[in-house]
Amino acid sequence: MDVSVVVVGDEILSGYVQDANTHFIATRATHHGHRVTRAVVVADDPDQIAREVSQALASHASLVFVCGGLGPTHDDRTMEGVAAALGVRLEVCAPLAARIEEALSHAGAAGFSDDAFGAEGLRKMALAPAGARLLHCSVGVIPAVECDADEAVVIVLPGPPRELQLVFTEAVEPARLQGTGESLWREEITHPFPESTLASVLTDLQAQYPSTAIGSYPQHDHTLIRVAGPTDEATAVAEAVRHHLAVLHSSDEAKRFLAFLDDRRRERRG
Repeated sequence: MDVSVVVVGDEILSGYVQDANTHFIATRATHHGHRVTRAVVVADDPDQIAREVSQALASHASLVFVCGGLGPTHDDRTMEGVAAALGVRLEVCAPLAARIEEALSHAGAAGFSDDAFGAEGLRKMALAPAGARLLHCSVGVIPAVECDADEAVVIVLPGPPRELQLVFTEAVEPARLQGTGESLWREEITHPFPESTLASVLTDLQAQYPSTAIGSYPQHDHTLIRVAGPTDEATAVAEAVRHHLAVLHSSDEAKRFLAFLDDRRRERRG
């Protein structure tokens, strides 16, 4: 299943906050055998949000996560953007409104006025795209919802990572990810050659095994290759990589080349 992530927040684009939510969602989706094919960060602007959600749906993602912009202030307009992308209006999500009113009632019983507690802004948080379903979690009033979009589902989550992870692990993961993906074989292979040495080999393997993800990542003094995919394909790729490395290691030229690289590293350190 393909997954898209749309992260909303001027504070991320301005560099005040780092985006931790894409990393978390990608990690959990991959764990369950799915893949994140697209991730973007957009401003707190409903037109931009609508455009990116529409693009994610057009790319045939089965799950589209939209993170952030669900608070009580004027710049929290994510629900508006998602509603526009889905072609529906905003309406009060009754279960969410009930939770908000319950919180306000407790505040009133404790002697606080609506103004002191920001009741108007809190009630704004009950607005969601028509037909949205509240995602229940064990703590507080978190305006997280899911919406049907033809064959896809748009899941709107809060921006603060602790809140997002709470809703995700309690409401999203059990219902939408667990047991729904294909079991993947994952393997990491390291070698001492430059990344370019195996570039053509990996290109050929990727063409031969398109369902397997093959990544090559240069490190400080070695190269890391990550392989993930259906068991038969991924193990074949890993075996082919190990074979090519064994052939390389056994050649006189490779031995001389590694010695040359070691000399260069010593020179840089010196």
